[in-house]
Amino acid sequence: MDTLELTHSDCLALVCSHDHSHTAMIAIDGGRPRPVACFVREGGDVLVPTGTDPSLTRAATGRPVTISFGGERSSWTITGVGLARPLGHHDRPRLPHVLALRYAFDNGILVRIARLSGHRFTDTAPIPAQRDASAAPARPQRGASPGASSMR
Repeated sequence: MDTLELTHSDCLALVCSHDHSHTAMIAIDGGRPRPVACFVREGGDVLVPTGTDPSLTRAATGRPVTISFGGERSSWTITGVGLARPLGHHDRPRLPHVLALRYAFDNGILVRIARLSGHRFTDTAPIPAQRDASAAPARPQRGASPGASSMR
């Protein structure tokens, strides 16, 4: 497999084209990554709602955060780095499917992404030659002698 470098705008287009809701890996200040549900805004900033749990907000506010999108079933991997701040009421997304989760945005962080970078994996396996109309030569059978008859 070959990899293709993605620009910031390529990464933003990929992340926003696959719906705005994602599961991502988040690492606070170089710590151990953990999976989170998140929402990507049009400009690339990432909302990470935590509902009634304020622990992520306390741990991440004012610190650098690394967010990685993609995974095993994805043909691309995107990483963003930015600073976290607590979610405010005005930060809630205005999309219908997110409005059903209005209490999910009571706590959480907004990560102001400075830059997105990524890779797209391409499969460059050689394409086999097309078959022509001629018949392929038959392979000799094992154990058969050259002059033996195939019928018994």
